[in-house]
Amino acid sequence: MLKISEKLNFLFIFTDQQRADHLSCYNNKMVLKTPNIDLIANEGIKFTNFYCNNPICMPNRSTIFTGQYPSVHGVTTNGRNLPEKTRTFIDVFLESGLYHTASFGKIHLNYFGEYSGKFQNPNKSQEFIRVKNYPKLTNLTPYFGLEEVKLISGHGTFCGHPDYINWVKRKIEDNISLAKPLRIRLKDPIGSFQNKLNLCFDISYPFIKLQVIKHQLPEELYSTTFVKENTISFLKRFAEGQYSKPNFFAFCSFPDPHHPFSPPGKYFDMYKPEDVILPNSFNDTHAKSSLFNKKHYNEILNTEGTVKGIFPKPKDLTEEDAKRAIAASYGMEKMIDDAIGEIFETLEKNNLIDNTVVIYTSDHGDLGGDHRFFFKGPFLYQGLIKIPFLIRIPNGISNQVCNSLVSSIDIPETILELAGFEIPDTMQGKSMVPILKNQDEIINEDILIEMDDDHNNEKTRTLIRDNWRITIFREHGELYNLKEDPDEMNNLWNHKPFSEKKDELLLRIFKKCIRNQPKRIKRDCGF
Repeated sequence: MLKISEKLNFLFIFTDQQRADHLSCYNNKMVLKTPNIDLIANEGIKFTNFYCNNPICMPNRSTIFTGQYPSVHGVTTNGRNLPEKTRTFIDVFLESGLYHTASFGKIHLNYFGEYSGKFQNPNKSQEFIRVKNYPKLTNLTPYFGLEEVKLISGHGTFCGHPDYINWVKRKIEDNISLAKPLRIRLKDPIGSFQNKLNLCFDISYPFIKLQVIKHQLPEELYSTTFVKENTISFLKRFAEGQYSKPNFFAFCSFPDPHHPFSPPGKYFDMYKPEDVILPNSFNDTHAKSSLFNKKHYNEILNTEGTVKGIFPKPKDLTEEDAKRAIAASYGMEKMIDDAIGEIFETLEKNNLIDNTVVIYTSDHGDLGGDHRFFFKGPFLYQGLIKIPFLIRIPNGISNQVCNSLVSSIDIPETILELAGFEIPDTMQGKSMVPILKNQDEIINEDILIEMDDDHNNEKTRTLIRDNWRITIFREHGELYNLKEDPDEMNNLWNHKPFSEKKDELLLRIFKKCIRNQPKRIKRDCGF
């Protein structure tokens, strides 16, 4: 039984674009082992039917912070800032006066990329990655409820932000040998300094077209180390009583294993491509797929998750190439697992483990070879939308598995209830606390996933219910029986024997979309 006798601390560990089956607690058949992450499942609950509500970074992260669907909070795709005055569940912690709120690593509630010239991207952000934009950083405090923030933006070696660059400089000051392979001098102008970090690889490397990048950035300066060291330092400071508040809520947010696949140092060659087991659907020729997926298979479309020219066409991708990309991803994930092991040691040594809720999840998955696709986009296969979710609660049930349908939008309400706070009526999810008391409880009949993609003017809505997935595109749709066809090889959308099931699910998805629209303010005239 779940027993809460005092205010709990919260450590929320977050990864970016990670498949559930790349954790050994979900898949013990692969060569990658993640014992430190698995420990959260062993001492808590592992969710096997946990879905993101949008398969893109900014929309789903904004959903977790607000407890609202993307169509409601407004961040419907990447490149749209969460409005500055948006109230998040972290604000509830902050307003209580009982919690110090902090985040270390990637946040991505603000835009951090380059202006594409095609869309009206925001001209202000707290998370810009490029030196030329540093003067424009908004530097809001608190940042969506977070009092203490150490940011890193980007992926692989393409990382930036003053917090990260200043950390790198301090590391090099302490150990000048770290600068040698990068040809960095501490007196270099900041633009040159960051360019040497970002471009520390050989563009002639034969597998660079697979987004597999071998580079000179030492493990000590890599993004995973930045997140790990800042999180550990915070936990030590808290344990030493350096904060005035009695409890903490902290994000530990890794930019990996998002592409490019660029594990540093010993992690680059840690796993051999020949030891990788590809997804069952890898050799799908899309004969039974939707028209949209067929076109992407043959040509590669510009989508929110895939850009032409940065990866081979799916139809041309070989098994060897796919395995090489996945093996590099394994290296990034192993480095995260090792980092989490050190963080757990810090919790234990500083007597924080017995009063800290530990949560592990990702913002969305990765297609990772499913149907020969990689990365993300409006291709709503299970590897992309079904994500890991593990939670360990002091005095809670342990080593249990929950098969109930749950999604990212349920996270903030769960955390707030565990902390003993009232849940704002603006939130649209459901608390998982009943499941944390009894893993067989059911809180959702179905899950809604929203996806807007301005690159190709595509809009999809997906419903997961009773072992079925239905997805509506602008001009066509997908219907999969996940029990009989778990690899989603046979699209039943146009099969007459399933027309009744399709109509039933279509009605449900329409009703859910309508119910999710925010309440409108009444006019003076009464209607």
